[in-house]
This record gives sequence, C-alpha cells and structure tokens, in this order.
Amino acid sequence: MKLAITGGSGFLGDAAIRAAQAAGHEAWSFDRAHGHDVLGDLGALTGADTVIHLAGMLGTSELFDAPEAAVHANVIGTLRVLRWCQDHSAGYVGISMPPVFPSVYTATKVCATRLATAWHTAYGLPVSHVRAFNAYGPGQKWGPGHPQKILPTFARAAWEGRPLPVWGDGEQTMDLVHADDVGRMLIDAAQHGDDVTFDGGTGVAVSVNELAQSVLDITGSTAGVEHLPMRAGERPTRIVAEGDGWDRLDWKPEFSWARVVSAVEWYRSPA
Repeated sequence: MKLAITGGSGFLGDAAIRAAQAAGHEAWSFDRAHGHDVLGDLGALTGADTVIHLAGMLGTSELFDAPEAAVHANVIGTLRVLRWCQDHSAGYVGISMPPVFPSVYTATKVCATRLATAWHTAYGLPVSHVRAFNAYGPGQKWGPGHPQKILPTFARAAWEGRPLPVWGDGEQTMDLVHADDVGRMLIDAAQHGDDVTFDGGTGVAVSVNELAQSVLDITGSTAGVEHLPMRAGERPTRIVAEGDGWDRLDWKPEFSWARVVSAVEWYRSPA
C-alpha cells in the first residue's frame, strides 16, 4: 500500500511511518514541518491508496484558549481530507479518543469521527477509526508549546527533583498504550474500510497515583506529588479499552511496565 500520513512528523505519526515501513508499505509524511497543511494545498497526498489522518491541534485545557483554531484544524481539516479521499478513490483512517472529557479537543474529535462515518455511509468511502487511549513512549514532546502529557510531565518533574503534578485526587485511571502499538494498529486499520473502530489500548487500567509512584521509584526521586485542581476540560474518569476491533487482528496491544521504565529513562536528559 501507499500511505500518506498527515501529522506524520508528530509522535504517533512517526510511529505509524515506522510501522508502515516495517510491514513493507510505502509511507510518507504530510506535515506542517515540511510545509504541508490540511487547511492548504493537499497535493502532496497524491498517490496515496489510503490517508492516515493524524494532523490536528492537541490539548485539553489548552484548547479553551483557541477553540476556533481547534475547530478549523480538527474539523474543517478532516472534512478537507475526506473530500480529497473521495475525489481520489483513497481510503481514510482517522484517529479518535474515548469521548470522556468535556473538552474542546474531545468535541472536535467526536465531530471528525462522525464526519468520516457520514462520508462512508453517503459515498461508500472506505473508513476505519483507531480509538487511541493514553499513548506514551520515547520522543513524546513536553514543555512550553506542547500539551501536558502525563508520562513526560511526570518523568521530567521527577528527574528534576520537583513534585509530580497530579490533577485531582489521582484515583482516576488510564489505559497506557505504547506509541509503537498505536502506530501498528493504524497501519492494520488501513486494511479495513467498513467504518470499524479499533481500540488502541491494552484493556489494563492504571491509576494516576500508581503511575506517579512508579515514576518516583524509577527515578529515585523523593520529591513526592503535588495535588492540584483538575484542569478545564477534565473530570474524574475510569478509562480502559474494551477491545473493539481486536477480533479482526492476530494481536492486541499489551501493557508492559518495562516499556514504561524505558520511556521514563528516555526523559532523563532535558535535551
């Protein structure tokens, strides 16, 4: 297959390109880092059998400061990619998330997923979805200008001897899934097109407090945690993949503390 990956220079985009190449597919990045924008000229998608659409604005509390830009990037951008796929007889794979947070980002992703389903239903466009849970791994961006993702936020705080910021009581749970597994699932999803959703999670619930303690143990930090009020767009949740779409695969993502340790170690250096 020939796969164009929007947002291909990002954290999950890079994982998807690696997975595509490992599976013997031709894949290339369509990314603002290379001068391409889903709100601009889509010519660099030309030749793709399937577009894996990952480009967009990320953030939970952050997007309340830029809701119009988020709607344009995440909704209008998706609509433009869907129309391109329709016009060029290409398949579409979109990335979604568990719709649990009352956030701008969640609203835009729900809308984007519904648009993809609408194009599948109305025009027969081959569509698949990957519902990504709490993806982590080496290389996930952190710091000013980037959304505060939990593992890099915890890891950098621990390595720097600062208390780990825990929003809320920390009893909320996550489904931690390695980026390489999400990338592989995105490529596998391109083999389908009947509006199926694949759960990009492991089915294992890990609490925020449990992860925080593990990061403290891995780093040897004695700084502890600092409980803070939950941010805008968040609420206490228990998130875990239920296994949608796994019956179509000969594998499933597996949770591994060893992979968590490796990712935390990656953040030892501030570079």
